[in-house]
Amino acid sequence: MYAQNTRNEMSTLDANKPELMRSRESFNGVADLYDRYRRGYPTDVLDAIGKMADIGLGSRILEIGPGTGQLTRPLLERGASVMAVELGQDLAAIARRNLGHFVRFEMAVLPFEDWPLPNRPFDTVISGTAFHWIDSQIRASKSARTLRPGGMLVAIYPHQVLGDDGGFFIDSQRAYLKWGLSTDSKWRPPSEHELSAVYQDIDQCPDFASVKRHRIRKTRRFSMDEYIGLLRTDSLILTLSEPYREGLLNDMRRCIDSYYAGTVSRTFVYEIVAATKKPSL
Repeated sequence: MYAQNTRNEMSTLDANKPELMRSRESFNGVADLYDRYRRGYPTDVLDAIGKMADIGLGSRILEIGPGTGQLTRPLLERGASVMAVELGQDLAAIARRNLGHFVRFEMAVLPFEDWPLPNRPFDTVISGTAFHWIDSQIRASKSARTLRPGGMLVAIYPHQVLGDDGGFFIDSQRAYLKWGLSTDSKWRPPSEHELSAVYQDIDQCPDFASVKRHRIRKTRRFSMDEYIGLLRTDSLILTLSEPYREGLLNDMRRCIDSYYAGTVSRTFVYEIVAATKKPSL
């Protein structure tokens, strides 16, 4: 989500295509870095999710793609029980280490597409940045089949948007051009008003009675080490061979250190999509 020229295209790709499978599995290869540098969600985003889905003590939640537990922990701390389905074995091992002291936490390690449906339905299905990696032909309908009537599917997407970054985007884009991750010298992130709604397959799924969207804008600051560490977990940058990847990251490091006093900012609009399953007839 943090790559300069990511344009939300993953939400429209077929998860069975080999290049997408390689990309979504790439996070497992940097599991330790993912745990160290991927921040959790801002408090007001968590509060909005909790309110929209009525998450609290006793809530039964299925989480798709928890990574190392960035969203899982605050759900558990709110009193929910969480069953997490994670593709990556190394990510899952760290999540178990981070969250194993919660008695209401369980984990299955396999793709969500292959996960067997439960005998008892959940109150909420929730997914953060993992949802756009799931096959768009089945993610909404299979989520609905795991929910009780009146239960809710919640998917979160952090759009990178134009913000007050002091010119860092323009300067850093040169590195993406130099190392072959962009061919468009004029590309820029969209403004908030230019964003298109994500996960429109949820709107089209006949199992849901209503779909609501809520957006929260946040600017987040990173030290040079934090930002470089974050880029080391970016699926686009992970497609580069090691010499090219290190070349790009070294250029980014020099740019931040020389011109931005060692800190940079990125502005995100967190889009929360909440869909309510139709009641039983």
